Amino acid sequence: MARRDTQVFYPTYQSFVPKLLDRPWTAQDGMDPDELNTQVLASVAAKQLEDFGNTATVSTIAPMALLEFYLALGVSEMMETNHFFFDPDELEIRDTMVMFVEDADETMVWGIPLDQVSLPDPMVYRRSVGAEAPDNIGGWEASEATVSELIADILTWNYPEEDLD
Repeated sequence: MARRDTQVFYPTYQSFVPKLLDRPWTAQDGMDPDELNTQVLASVAAKQLEDFGNTATVSTIAPMALLEFYLALGVSEMMETNHFFFDPDELEIRDTMVMFVEDADETMVWGIPLDQVSLPDPMVYRRSVGAEAPDNIGGWEASEATVSELIADILTWNYPEEDLD
């Protein structure tokens, strides 16, 4: 996963820990790169790509903005919000979208178009049915946010505003 070396989004994700949790970021907040690669390649999405006759690689499943999120915050308490961020091995494809986050009520899910995961920070789409709904149930609509913007929004929505000072 050569893209992680660029660390475009990683420092911003790290900065959420001191900003929102009032403590320094530690390596235990993030995920080891080898573990991330292993989990992504063991994901539901990887198996689905192979079933479609495509080669499953880390870069064909998740964009840089999502991979760096897992590297920076993948195992931290920041993941415990009113939204469920899929673990890397839980990434799944529905309607040609790689789903990566769902609301706590399982009524809305966000995904990235499979043909755009090669972009560093693609636009996110949402559908108004949960991740467990079958393909072609509930239409996908643009959310007007990129992956990194949606992640930042979710994290800041889930912490009191006074913690943002």
